[in-house]
Amino acid sequence: MSKRLYNVFFHTHTVSGIIISAVLFVLFFCGAFALIKDEITAWEKGDPIDLEQAYDVDYERAIATMEKEGYDLYGRDIRMLLPDAKQQLYVLLSPSQDSTVVYKPGQKSYFFINTLTYEKSEYYGFYSIGELIYRLHFFSQIPTIGIYIAGFVAFFFLFAIVTGVIVHWKKIISNFYVFRPKVKLKTVWTDAHTALGMIGLPFQFIFALTSCFLCLSALVLIPANYLYSGDQAKLLTDLRPMTQTYQLEGKTDRLLQINQFIDQTQAKWPGFEPLQVYIKNYGAENMKFQIDGKANSKDKFMGTGRIVYEVSSGAIFSEKNPFETSYLESVEHTVRSLHFGDFGGFPLKILYFILALVTCFVIISGVLIWLEARNKKVIPIHQRLFNRKVGHIYIAICLSLYPIIAFSFIVAKALPRSLDPERQSILYAVFFIGWLLATLYFRFKRDNYFTTLWSLRLAAYLGLIIPVVNGLISGNWLWVSYSNNAFPILIIDLFWLAMAAMTFVVLKKLKRPVEKVEHKQLLQELVTFYRQEYPELIHNNSNLKTIENMKSKIAFLWLFIAIGYIIHHIYGLFNVYYYESVMMEGATGIVPVDHHLWRIGLEGASMLFCLFTLEIKAAWFRVTSIFWAVILGLFNAYHVVTAILHEASNFSEILILGLMLVANIVLVKTLLTWKKEGMINTVSE
Repeated sequence: MSKRLYNVFFHTHTVSGIIISAVLFVLFFCGAFALIKDEITAWEKGDPIDLEQAYDVDYERAIATMEKEGYDLYGRDIRMLLPDAKQQLYVLLSPSQDSTVVYKPGQKSYFFINTLTYEKSEYYGFYSIGELIYRLHFFSQIPTIGIYIAGFVAFFFLFAIVTGVIVHWKKIISNFYVFRPKVKLKTVWTDAHTALGMIGLPFQFIFALTSCFLCLSALVLIPANYLYSGDQAKLLTDLRPMTQTYQLEGKTDRLLQINQFIDQTQAKWPGFEPLQVYIKNYGAENMKFQIDGKANSKDKFMGTGRIVYEVSSGAIFSEKNPFETSYLESVEHTVRSLHFGDFGGFPLKILYFILALVTCFVIISGVLIWLEARNKKVIPIHQRLFNRKVGHIYIAICLSLYPIIAFSFIVAKALPRSLDPERQSILYAVFFIGWLLATLYFRFKRDNYFTTLWSLRLAAYLGLIIPVVNGLISGNWLWVSYSNNAFPILIIDLFWLAMAAMTFVVLKKLKRPVEKVEHKQLLQELVTFYRQEYPELIHNNSNLKTIENMKSKIAFLWLFIAIGYIIHHIYGLFNVYYYESVMMEGATGIVPVDHHLWRIGLEGASMLFCLFTLEIKAAWFRVTSIFWAVILGLFNAYHVVTAILHEASNFSEILILGLMLVANIVLVKTLLTWKKEGMINTVSE
């Protein structure tokens, strides 16, 4: 390989890695916890566990529960995902093919049915911290585009893996056995990055590839549409035959008997494990009962099967033998199984978890290599300060995630069941606001060693407390969970004890690798730099007046945005004059807490920044203002796009949102100038 080509791959690997590093760390760290999200939910609830009974589902009783809850099921397709550690059947209902069916207001088309009590509960009726972390794993909290962000991050990660292998190819074996802990710091991080990167390489490649497929599947289907001449129904039937629908026939009064089909299927295919069932065209003459599942991995690796029964006659309508390979179905099933690790039992999940943590270390070590390589005297001081700032932000975001997850576990367990309706809002506030505050605190400490030390120390102590909190609140002490065979609950307690023990081992070995460089010392070098580069500005008496004018402009822009949000809410009521209902689905007359938080975050925060801009001139406030203005700008841009897509006829609202976005862009630009002018003014003083 030529030197030029090597440099191209090396810099491509570095740039692609450093851009996605913080986001990629969040994906992998949350992905590790997502592997046990069902066990986490069972641990939070603390209910008695009888998995053997929970897995023995009475589908006829589940249907009776739906009808008792007032659901008109005629003509609908009912999909039921078999229970896991949560002991709940997840039910999804399609719209009825019969246009005369009336839907009750407020009825959700997806919900849970407890397979011990057969009581219905809403999907968000009990929001678990495991669910929050799982959804953060693919940025579901960011509406519409979150999953695509995760997909493109996975794509760039795949790119970084390939270029990394190319860069290290000649010495990839020899470097794997090299570790030099007593040489310069950059070499230590490089050796660790290379060795652990090699260990986790297959795992990382699998996850990068499968994540691209799962998160960007909509883009993958675009070229496939051309092969099917735009016939998406045919395309989806071939790709996912379990979703095939049938023309609705007349209604039948025949008594529903479907439990027998499970026993018949398992007798037909010994070792077959049902994963989900469908009832197609419920209540019709041509109603069908479909069972989808997989063969036992010992008998057939990644073998997927399906059988469809005619409910009226009990005859088999169609089948796909799980012990016979179908390329098209096997590809998707293999991708999903490799990503979720559901083909090797709990030992495989443990291995996945360890490899996910190894990948997190590889990501962090890559950032530290980048920092050390640019921490040289030959690099201008303003660039060194910028690099340090990036490093502090990345490390603060990544490492503060560990203790905030541990703390959120304690809060989730401590919340009384009476607060279940507000549970999601409370957990979101605790997790995301806590994470933001921890990130800001560690970022402005400007000491990666301090961030690492206290993040690990807090997480270790909180990890020890978690099993104690569980025992005190639910009575599920370790020995009680073991004696009651409540293994999902026991697993979470043991998991946190193991994490705490491992963290204490790391803390014992943790030492400050190099002498701390005081931030004030670097700022003094920056002062010298500005005096040399901007002598005409340093001695310009009008600079202070310029800053004061700029502060007034910034305050006005903050106020403009705050008023814009208020007007936007008023415009939301405008269509009521034209007989449009503004009543939200499920409204009870009480404003949810999260809606209050949204208004405080948008309107209240903008007004506070307007006021504080006139009174505060500290550097930390300028940085905080820039950060919040960027967050608002992204939100406003998203809001404009969604308004154009979904409310294109609402010209007045789109105009207001567009003006707010323009004001937001001008605000960010002005804040950046204010920060620079403020630094120059500090130097002149």
